[in-house]
Amino acid sequence: MPLTDLIRYFNAADSSGDSTMYLKGQRVEAWHRGLLLGSLFQPIVDLHEERIVGHMATLSAQQEDETPVGSEVAYASCDSAGALIYFDRLCRTLHALNLLAQRHTVGGYLQLAIDPRYLLAVPSQHGLVYEAILKRCGLAPADIVLEFSASQLGSDGRLAAAVENYRRRGYRLALRDPELSRDVAAVIAFKPEIVRFSGPQNESVLASFRQAGIALELSGIATGDDFASAKASFFDLGMGNLFGAAQSDGRPTHSKRVVAYNSLSLSGECQDENR
Repeated sequence: MPLTDLIRYFNAADSSGDSTMYLKGQRVEAWHRGLLLGSLFQPIVDLHEERIVGHMATLSAQQEDETPVGSEVAYASCDSAGALIYFDRLCRTLHALNLLAQRHTVGGYLQLAIDPRYLLAVPSQHGLVYEAILKRCGLAPADIVLEFSASQLGSDGRLAAAVENYRRRGYRLALRDPELSRDVAAVIAFKPEIVRFSGPQNESVLASFRQAGIALELSGIATGDDFASAKASFFDLGMGNLFGAAQSDGRPTHSKRVVAYNSLSLSGECQDENR
């Protein structure tokens, strides 16, 4: 279905009247209760093959006067469980549509952080509605990595049930910033596909995760030295300004470049696309 038809479909399906999606240039934006919403995509790189394998999608929000609003503030404005469910699905639909708009050059998976309040607000069948949304966009649960905070581990039985619902539907799962002094066994038992860290970690603990078949992701890679250190520490995936900041356009993946994420190699020399 063409992008414009999808936007019309989702707008027509929205009976609340709280939001409107529209096409601005080549990207989809939305108005929601006085906020202008958009998508930002930051590339995720396979550190060993040096190629982009996916993007982390985050919310861009502004007030009518273009004052930026943090995503946490935007979510905090939801005053009921129903409002939170609606807003979270709106944001994830926006990300899916904006990925679809770039599918001719941007491939790989989409990684999305899930607000724990959303998991508790939805009574059952987690992932069912979003699966239908993805299908409309030509995507599937296998194209999505849902990221959860490790602080949610074991905190509520309803969270565990929600996570299992997602897993059964084929979504891939990631955990963010586990506390390695206490969470190692819980992380391995959770069986995520990916664990994401914000900084260097104990290599023996990382080895335990790798032995369990868990891919290790490091964010905040800003320099060539960071890149080299991450590879030496056996991280599999990476994000950071070295590979590209979060922006409305994803970085191309359909490229013959040896280093697909940057026009410069780590040594600062231009890569030959035809090499």
